[in-house]
Amino acid sequence: MADGEIKVGIISCSGEEIPEGTISRLATRRVLELMRPDNTVTICLPLFLAGNEAEREFATKHPTITVDGCSKLCAKKGTEKHSGPVSAAIVVSEILNGEGACCARSAKCQTETDKEAVWLVSEEIAKAVDSIISENCCCSVENADTGECACSKPLPGMVIEVDGRPVTIAGLSLIFDHLAENGLAADDLCGDKLLETVKIYHQIEPEEENVYKTALISAYKKYRRQ
Repeated sequence: MADGEIKVGIISCSGEEIPEGTISRLATRRVLELMRPDNTVTICLPLFLAGNEAEREFATKHPTITVDGCSKLCAKKGTEKHSGPVSAAIVVSEILNGEGACCARSAKCQTETDKEAVWLVSEEIAKAVDSIISENCCCSVENADTGECACSKPLPGMVIEVDGRPVTIAGLSLIFDHLAENGLAADDLCGDKLLETVKIYHQIEPEEENVYKTALISAYKKYRRQ
């Protein structure tokens, strides 16, 4: 089997309340970007739960791994409710035997302990990816109408202006819809929530957070006025 024939979807915890949520996202990103980039894609949990058809269709037709921060298993339960059984379910608090509670909740404040926790969890995710790939010989799921593999469909993007330059953020309109449905007002106080949600799946360097926040507030206000 050649690399690239199997695409495994990884759905990470989106919680910000506990350190294990942050570890879930950082470990998932490490697998996606460094460890198994040819065989993995991420599925945005907020968009998935909001009803995005492309995200749910992918999870239905492709092997999927959920990475939950705690025993509440929000990612696993949400995925199985809308797209059927997952191929593997990883729980960070179990891997770390409860020691993740002493880690930082923010990626900006990572210590060596935090980095070690991310390393351990990412290793477990990569093992699960390898196991799934070994059990599947080829990517046989194709779009019935076009013959195009469903995993090649990108989410529609929205362009915002960040510090004078255009930046495309995939799925931003869906993120806006989801936050609006959950009561996020379009005012000057919405920036932290917008940034928190967007940066889960769109890489934003710490030094750029303020300019992104300003851009997102402006874009969200404009979007809500339409």
